[in-house]
Amino acid sequence: MIDSKAETGACTNLTIRQLEVFAMASRCASFSAAARRLGISQPSLSATVAKIEQQLGLSLFDRSSRSLRLTVQGERLAVVAEDLVRNFEHAMRGIGDAANTHRGSTSLAVVPSVASGLAAQALTLFYRDYPDFQVSLHDIPSAKAAAWVQDRVVDFGVAARPTEPGDLVTESLLHDPFVVVCRPESALAARKSAGWGDLADVPLILGGTGRLQRDVEHAALQAGVTLRPRFVVEQIRTALALVGAGLGVTLVPRLHREEALQAGLAALPARMPLARELVIVRRADRVLSAPVEHLIECFRRAALSVAADAAPRRGGSPRR
Repeated sequence: MIDSKAETGACTNLTIRQLEVFAMASRCASFSAAARRLGISQPSLSATVAKIEQQLGLSLFDRSSRSLRLTVQGERLAVVAEDLVRNFEHAMRGIGDAANTHRGSTSLAVVPSVASGLAAQALTLFYRDYPDFQVSLHDIPSAKAAAWVQDRVVDFGVAARPTEPGDLVTESLLHDPFVVVCRPESALAARKSAGWGDLADVPLILGGTGRLQRDVEHAALQAGVTLRPRFVVEQIRTALALVGAGLGVTLVPRLHREEALQAGLAALPARMPLARELVIVRRADRVLSAPVEHLIECFRRAALSVAADAAPRRGGSPRR
């Protein structure tokens, strides 16, 4: 056991990087998970924690049990470490903005359907004003995008509304109704729209992540329809490929419509109360730089453009 008496000088010698590593380890309650999120090896993380304990003369983690748990002293330091790391990030962002608001970098996480369309429009708008700014764009599932924002891996995200927001705040960005995708030569393709009754006699392909599938199943249940899909797949791209092979029809969010059309398929509005809400996800305690705030505003403008294009014209069909 390490002596619990810590010298004041040792406390002041801790670096921001050490505090960042310790804060992530305490948050994850797992050295391996924390190492993955920080992008370092587990031995490196373990060595950093051991060095902190040696400097402070304190045991910060209880290693006697199977799970990794903080000691009383560790819990106290975790609170201090989180505050110091957060304040340091805010201060550095402020310094960077004051030095040069047109140079810098940001990272964001968006769902794949946003990355392939809406994000491209937003970035086009953004680079008109910030041509030298570096943007790292990660296209990942909604749950992972929210987790990356929560863990400060990215500055903000665009995803489905998190079921457990925690320290996150959300802002509604886009109402994304579903469309029915089928082969262009099918009888269904000749319709202006399709409801549950139109899908009763055709094989259904249920695609997307668990949440998208649950949304479809819930909407069907509300309509008194029992779904018996022929295929259940995780990737929308796979669902579209199966439709193209003539194995059935599928329901996907409208942001996947262009992907379906590029694959030579037909996409018509779903005549059912079925849609997902896309939101901007950010941490409540994170101050973003002026360029990043401008990028978020560009996403808002792009979303308005997408919504306007999807609005029916007088003839009843959406604008292309």
